Amino acid sequence: MKFRKRRKGESIPLAAMGDIAFLLLVFYMATTMVTDQKPREVDVPAAESPSQASPFPLIIYVDRNLGDKQLAYFFNETVAISQLPSLVKQKATEAPGPVRVYLSISRDLPYRTMDTVIQRLKDAGIENLVITTREGGSSD
Repeated sequence: MKFRKRRKGESIPLAAMGDIAFLLLVFYMATTMVTDQKPREVDVPAAESPSQASPFPLIIYVDRNLGDKQLAYFFNETVAISQLPSLVKQKATEAPGPVRVYLSISRDLPYRTMDTVIQRLKDAGIENLVITTREGGSSD
């Protein structure tokens, strides 16, 4: 049986691979940083209607003290929750643009009261409602 002798020149030189990889990395970094990207001119169509302002905010505050009495704080007045639909509709028609209602409630407000307020706003036709919570406390 004949065995082949291994020659010393058959191995791949790995030291040169590191040098080549480093040179490729430096070349890639140099060419990507040097590229000059100029802003493009874009034709924007003219607006057909006046710009729409941000929604007009209607803010309603309800905390536990007011909620127990079926009251809410709306436009610097304490009003009955049952009156909210008519008042919100009135303020929405007087608004200069779209209306967004913010309902700020305290965390200790009973769920039943919160649900009543939301149903009243739904009856008023409010579709854009943002509900926020805050720590309990009196709004007086």
